[in-house]
Amino acid sequence: MKQEKTSITIRHYKFYLIFMLIACGGAFIWQFFFPDLGGQFTSWGNSIGWQREIALWNIGIISAIIAAFLKENIEYMKILTFQSTILCWVLGINHLISLLQDFSLTHVIHITGIFEVLLLGGIWGAILLYKSKNK
Repeated sequence: MKQEKTSITIRHYKFYLIFMLIACGGAFIWQFFFPDLGGQFTSWGNSIGWQREIALWNIGIISAIIAAFLKENIEYMKILTFQSTILCWVLGINHLISLLQDFSLTHVIHITGIFEVLLLGGIWGAILLYKSKNK
């Protein structure tokens, strides 16, 4: 019976981490290859060097998630889910603050950051971690 609960937990972590792979992969593409989008669609202005540097951090997260998948290691997946959840909360809150300080519907990246990162990634990850702690 314990093996069955573990496989369900692994499946849930995998779904969440696949979402993170897609989110980080998409962020990498626009931050590395189209860094001027950050300036056009946020209140932060252009900072091409910083956009590319953040894109490289995404490669680190992507690499760690792939390693956890290849090893099928639930402990790695738990750590990465915790890390990703924290990142989603702080990055999403940063987008929310930036949007509230300089509200404009043209700040599409802030709006997307609030919904995709804070609400979807942050809340989903928190619920997953909470549920797995209670098993």
